[in-house]
Amino acid sequence: MEFELIKCKDGSKGRTDKWFYMKNNCDWIDDLSEFTPTSFDMREIVFVAKMPHKRDGVELQYSPSFQFILGLLQVDVEYHKQFKYVDHASLQLEVRMAYRDKGDKEDDWKLLVQSNVTRKLECTIEEEKKKPGNDYSCDMMDLFELGHSSHAFYLLNIRIPIDQAACRYNPNSPNCQIGLLKSLRVIEIHQNGGFTMVWLWMKTLLSPLILACLFWFWNRISQLVRRPLLLEKAIFSLGISMAVLDLPIEWISLVIRLPFLLLLSDIRQGLFYFVLFAFWLIFAGEHLIGDSTRNNIVLFHSDNQFIIIHFQRSYKFNLGFIASASALLLVYDLIERGYQLSDPFYTIWSSEHGAKLAYTSISLALILTIAYFVFLFYKIGRVWMTIRSKREAHLYRTSENSRLKVEAVIYRFKFLMIFTLICSALTICAYFMKQFGEAQLHSDEPEDSLLTHSTSAFFTGTFGMWNIYVVLLLAMYAPSHKQYQGTAALVDETEGLLDDPSVGSGTESNPMTTLLKQAHD
Repeated sequence: MEFELIKCKDGSKGRTDKWFYMKNNCDWIDDLSEFTPTSFDMREIVFVAKMPHKRDGVELQYSPSFQFILGLLQVDVEYHKQFKYVDHASLQLEVRMAYRDKGDKEDDWKLLVQSNVTRKLECTIEEEKKKPGNDYSCDMMDLFELGHSSHAFYLLNIRIPIDQAACRYNPNSPNCQIGLLKSLRVIEIHQNGGFTMVWLWMKTLLSPLILACLFWFWNRISQLVRRPLLLEKAIFSLGISMAVLDLPIEWISLVIRLPFLLLLSDIRQGLFYFVLFAFWLIFAGEHLIGDSTRNNIVLFHSDNQFIIIHFQRSYKFNLGFIASASALLLVYDLIERGYQLSDPFYTIWSSEHGAKLAYTSISLALILTIAYFVFLFYKIGRVWMTIRSKREAHLYRTSENSRLKVEAVIYRFKFLMIFTLICSALTICAYFMKQFGEAQLHSDEPEDSLLTHSTSAFFTGTFGMWNIYVVLLLAMYAPSHKQYQGTAALVDETEGLLDDPSVGSGTESNPMTTLLKQAHD
């Protein structure tokens, strides 16, 4: 929604707590250029926006299903020879935001937050248009972001005070070089309520399925004599992170105000990305490393009286990609979303250095993600060649019955590897669209953001794919024949599959994990 703020005259010059919300509630100023202020600091001028506005005579209301509300500020500056705009002018706003719930009286506005906001005004004008009456082209600025939408109506009262004495002493003081201000506009962006309900029902239906699969998987693991393998632990951890992401806590926000919901959603999403990306590296790495280092992420060595703990070389470099990207995005979220819990008008994008930090964090995270994706393709390619050599090395020495079993396991494994590549490609695309779209929302043209276009089908499809992928992993890597919980080896699962001396030697495994040994072992 776009709002052109109406301009009201405040006779008290800001000395009262009166709210201005309608044209009939204030002394309306039609044109600022024809208005002569009586106050020295211009605080008698109040810019007003009531959100949402009416549409076709119907008074609209915000719904908790909108989840969040983002406000961008557009300043219209007119070219004037006397009131000149100076590049990178500092714009300072005194902002008050109020709310009103459904059923409240029209003038029953309650204070939500008030803040002093400073932004950099970036405007340009072509040389041939430098004539009175023509407007500058100014960039949009972040104004506020609410991590919830729990009230039906919101109200903005904005003042742009000017300290004339400070302007004479230091022309670079706030509001001294912004030129001839013509009007203010607010662009409001919120999540579509219909999309939210589809998303919530998906989570509600998928959450118990994932929890049931997790319980079944770990029940099978716990009945074995041996300890869980690293790959099994990684799959279980991935399932837990998927269950956390699936948990439909957004239902609570439809009834109770949860201002931290946006931050919590970002943390849950980041946790899932971290575990998923780490799992893929462990999944590929466990197929390539030797038996002496398999099944461990860290190694322990004794040095006299001390125990030295270090990451395996194969995982130390791999997990560095994930840890770096996750740390960069976590810092951004904690700064941006964390501060906004107390002050919705705070944004890291408001300052030049803050915007550079935000862009740098997001850009580096995306670069590391692309590098990770290339590296993952390389490792999966090596795994594919390992399985191919294993197949050629063993199938010619096995019986017909064993050959059919091995072929079935290999086909299942190939299907899983192809699904992993598809899942990783779509996940990287979704990750890129989310982060890049977030940066676009804070740019000069938020309407071009990937998040404001018809991308809901892609995000919901990717979310459903993650759940299917996790369920497949839990099913394909769960130990079979739970009735053999007291045995030391599941001989009927592995007997004769690969003609491997380690098979049946006292370690339980299923056909998938048995296959994951190098051809030369």
